[in-house]
Amino acid sequence: MNPEFLFDSKATGRRFVVGIVVVLLLACLATAPSIAASEWEAAFSGCGGADAPIINGDYEARVVELVNRERRANGIPPLKRTTALDKAARYHAADLGQDNYFSHDTYDRRNGALVRVCGAFERIRVWYAYWAAAENVAAGYRTPEEVMAGWLGSEGHRRNILNPDLREIGVGYFSGAGDYSVYWVQDFGSRQGVYPMVINDDAPTTDSREVSVFIHGDWGEMRLRNNSGAWENWRPFSSSFIWTLDDRPGEQVVSAELRKGSQTYTTCSRITLTTAGVAASLDPYQIFLPAVVGGSNSQPEPPQEPVVCEW
Repeated sequence: MNPEFLFDSKATGRRFVVGIVVVLLLACLATAPSIAASEWEAAFSGCGGADAPIINGDYEARVVELVNRERRANGIPPLKRTTALDKAARYHAADLGQDNYFSHDTYDRRNGALVRVCGAFERIRVWYAYWAAAENVAAGYRTPEEVMAGWLGSEGHRRNILNPDLREIGVGYFSGAGDYSVYWVQDFGSRQGVYPMVINDDAPTTDSREVSVFIHGDWGEMRLRNNSGAWENWRPFSSSFIWTLDDRPGEQVVSAELRKGSQTYTTCSRITLTTAGVAASLDPYQIFLPAVVGGSNSQPEPPQEPVVCEW
């Protein structure tokens, strides 16, 4: 069986009558779970909770970028990458390779046999208290572009990627063990009362001060600020707009205060500006490699109070 066509997808949420919708490709039905002749020592056991190592952070970030690019092309809001969903996805990707099986459910290998431990959504909930959740799994693909092409070519996986009810994403990548050597997991979710901000499709860096911002939710007014600077004046809420970062390289935090009637909410996002300079007018979705910056004779700015922005 060609490992390039092994995937799974699951989705759950209150809008689904039966609670869980499962989409399994025929190729996957024959191999979920796959029990190999050789035994693999389990690095993880149980239904999650342990932090799997990052094998290739660039690959994981690239998958997020490609997901948001596809959502934007279809007029759907971008997803915010979250540490909790990253951990859930990364754990499962590592467990698939270490215990050598292929399934949404989590298994332990005991005396050479696979024993089911918990379902996908039980595992996700160990890290992430979701209102709605979904998962895509693939094996055998070598690059982010290849695995995304495979998922987008499958109706169930594409539906998860383009689900407008989901706001957050985590990605796990593992290589080096298992019959298929390479394993990918996308975990999606939404949390009740959580409204993420997404900068530049959640790219980690930018070399332009001018960035695109999307804020989830339906609000009446908003005001923003950079880092620990002064808040701007209140203005009518817009979910999508262009914002200008401070003129200094390094990590920057954009914060927003939102209100509608008596309801208020604060959200934020981080991005690293690779070089300082005058904001340029360009496609807000262009992503650049970090630029090489030489020395400068300008005086450094005084240190700013750090702004906490955890997601």
